[in-house]
Amino acid sequence: MLRVLVPFLPPPRNPAVDDLLGEVPRELFSERLYQACELVERYVSDLAVAIAQRLELEPELAQGTTAQAILRSRRYPEDESPALDWLLARLAEAGHLERSPQEPGPAYRLRRPLPTPELGELRALGLAIDPAIAPTLAILDTAGEAFPRVLAGALTGEQALFTGASMQLWTQYFHNANPIYALNNRLAAIAAANRLPAGGPVRILEIGAGAGSAAEALLDELRERGRIGEVAEYRLTEPNPMLRRRASRALAARYPGLALVDQAYDIDQDPSAQGLPQAGFDLVFAVNVLHIAQDLGASLAWLRSLLVPGGWLVAGECQRLFPRQTIPIELIFEQLASFTQVKLDRDVRSSHGFLTPEEWRQALAATGFAALAEVPDLARIREHYPRFFSGALCARRPPAERPIPSPGA
Repeated sequence: MLRVLVPFLPPPRNPAVDDLLGEVPRELFSERLYQACELVERYVSDLAVAIAQRLELEPELAQGTTAQAILRSRRYPEDESPALDWLLARLAEAGHLERSPQEPGPAYRLRRPLPTPELGELRALGLAIDPAIAPTLAILDTAGEAFPRVLAGALTGEQALFTGASMQLWTQYFHNANPIYALNNRLAAIAAANRLPAGGPVRILEIGAGAGSAAEALLDELRERGRIGEVAEYRLTEPNPMLRRRASRALAARYPGLALVDQAYDIDQDPSAQGLPQAGFDLVFAVNVLHIAQDLGASLAWLRSLLVPGGWLVAGECQRLFPRQTIPIELIFEQLASFTQVKLDRDVRSSHGFLTPEEWRQALAATGFAALAEVPDLARIREHYPRFFSGALCARRPPAERPIPSPGA
């Protein structure tokens, strides 16, 4: 196996995490997956160093500077501040920069010269751990290559990362054969299957289905339990028509006889104007969708209105476990306007992007959901492992409830 100058030596996997997985099978978070996740963590830190060196940031960082000062000195668009903020925060988290809180944004100073990135060696190590993580490394490389051009305003993140050949990378990344991403789908599928009412028939609405990997995980889980015949309707929604058609075709072939309906749905608009029945579904299912809602409270309230009394919302979400923590996949998403340009709320959504477990609980409770739970319990797991970023949020529309203010009221 290749060696790197700065050894890749993740701490031993803490067995206490296994005791906190709850309804999640222990084998789902295996030693192999743990090693792969830690490798990706290190890979992104080295990729952040490579980007900083391409941008020639070291002279400014040696003197001490802020993201806004760098943007102004280079006449870069100030609306790209989230991406540069994230890059500097990542370098600080990796130990390369000192971070000093100040307003309107933190200041950073170089601790020592930036090291030589070891991306080739780390990529080889990662593929030796698990060749199936190749799509994750490929999409990160693409985002790293695009980063300087997006920061300079030469093109948008959407133009760099969601056109042409990049679309094939995304379908490979958002796939159940990619273990880094598949964990999101599997956790959500298990949590949802555990909460569906017994005996059927059940009606399921999926939000933001993409190319269908989350639907596949849930339907596979139901089939393994002998319950797929209880699904009276699986309504798959996705605003992108190309992805929606692809998902619908694949699912229809995989599950012949499934009562599958597909349609467009925008989580930022009232569902009653989009042809979705009020109180029509036993389960609303979503994986890594809700964090990009423009107005999270309104979107959650609308989804709640689509559930029958006693129905469940199960949302698989990547989550930030501590304030200001950086997550590897944010290297991509911080370049996207849909990720950064959202309505903020001091109590529920203090920053754009991924929420903390506490923020999700507050957001769900504020919109009238009850029986709040997370699978697994990330608030406890983070005490033993601070990078278990995937969890399924479970929240129920109460069987009997008092009136809740309508969205936007």
